[in-house]
Amino acid sequence: MPLSIQLKLKNSLKLSPNIEQSVNLLKANELEIEYLISEFLSKNPYLDLDDSDRVKINTLAYSIDSSQDSEHELSIYGYGLKDYLENNLFDLGLDYDEKIIAHLLIDYIDDNGYLTEDYRFFINELLPEIKIDENNLKTIILKLNQISSPGIGARNLSECLIFQLDQFKATAISINSKKIAERYLNELGNKNFEKISKELNISVDEVLECHELIVSLNPKPGLAYGNHKDSEFIFPDIKVSKEHQGFKISISNNYESLKLIEISKKDILDSEAYNQAKWFLKNINYRKINIIRVAQYIFQYHKNFLHNKNLEYPFTIKMVANELEIHESTVSRMINSKYIETPFGIFQMKYFFTHEVNNFSDNLIKERIKEIIDSENKLTPLSDSKINLTLHKEKITISRRTIAKYRDQLGILPASKRKVC
Repeated sequence: MPLSIQLKLKNSLKLSPNIEQSVNLLKANELEIEYLISEFLSKNPYLDLDDSDRVKINTLAYSIDSSQDSEHELSIYGYGLKDYLENNLFDLGLDYDEKIIAHLLIDYIDDNGYLTEDYRFFINELLPEIKIDENNLKTIILKLNQISSPGIGARNLSECLIFQLDQFKATAISINSKKIAERYLNELGNKNFEKISKELNISVDEVLECHELIVSLNPKPGLAYGNHKDSEFIFPDIKVSKEHQGFKISISNNYESLKLIEISKKDILDSEAYNQAKWFLKNINYRKINIIRVAQYIFQYHKNFLHNKNLEYPFTIKMVANELEIHESTVSRMINSKYIETPFGIFQMKYFFTHEVNNFSDNLIKERIKEIIDSENKLTPLSDSKINLTLHKEKITISRRTIAKYRDQLGILPASKRKVC
C-alpha cells in the first residue's frame, strides 16, 4: 500500500500554563494551597518565604505525603466524588441537555467511581424528553473524566482500566494491555500468562509488560476523593467574626512573606523560571483577593446570619458573579471545597448558596415536587429521575439525590411503593 500524507485542520482550545495555574489555584482549598506553595518553592529558586511560614507549609505538605499510603487517607479534594463532579461541570462547556445527562449520571456513580446502572437504564429514564443513545452517554462520561480522574463513570473493572489505558500513547504494550483488560482479566488474575500469550499471539515477556502496566492502574479511582462525611480534619479558608458595626473577614493564611527574591536583572540565570515565579505570585494574590471579596459579599447579603444563624433569602452564584463582575465559573471554583469559620462553627462556602435553585426557594421546589407527584399516573408513578427531568424543563436545576431528600421530607414514598396495583 503506498504511503500518503493527509493534512487535517482542527480547532482546539487549550489554556496557557499560567491561566491553567490560576484555575487550579482558585479551585484549591486551604490544605491544597499550602501543598501547592510548598511544591512550587521546592522547584523554583526565585520565590521566597520566611522561615516560620515555610515550616508551617512544609509540615502540612509532609502530612499529605505521609497519609497517601494510609487506609483512611484524607482526600485533598475536600469532599466526595459526586460533589466534586457537580462543582466542576462549569469547566466542560456542556449544553442544556448534556447538563441534564451529566447530573443524572453523577447521581448514579458510587464512591469507587463506578456507574451503578447500565446505559439502557439512563436511556429509558431520559427518553422521550431527551433523544440519546449509548454513544452520547459514553461521550459525557469521558468528559467527566476530564474534570476528575480517568476511569470515573466506568460500568465495570474492565471498562475502568480501558478508560485509563486510553490516556497512554498508542504503543504495542498499551494496545495489548487494552485487549487484555477487555477479554482476559480472569486469566491475568490467575497469572495464566501463557494462555494470553497464545491467544494474542505475543510473547510471554510482552504479556508480563502488559501485566506490569495494568497493575499500576487504579481499580477504584473514586476513592481518591474520599467521603466528606468521614473527613477527619477541616482547615477553614476564611474566618468571619462579628464586629460592633458589622463583621470582619480574614483569610486563614495570607502568607504575606511570600515574595520574589531581591535580585538584579543581570543576575537572573533562568528568565523563564523567574517569570513563572512572578505569575505564581500574581495568581496567589488574585485568589486571595477574590475569595475575600466573595466572602464579604456573602455576609453583606446574609447580614443576619452572624446574629441568628438564619439564611433568610435565596442566594446564587449568578448573583455574586454579577455583583463582583467576574464569571460564574470563577465563583464556582472559588467556593469549591472551601470552608468558612463563623461564630456558629465551620461551614462549607457552598452552604450559603443552597437556598435557591434558579430563583426557586426550597419550599417552592418541594411544593412543585408534590404537585408533580399528585398529578402522576398512579399505575405508572414517576421515578425521581423522571421528576428531575420535569423540573429541568422548568429551569429548576437540581440533583436526583436532592429530589429524593425533599420527597422524604414531604413524607412521600418512592415510585416503587406508590404504584397502585
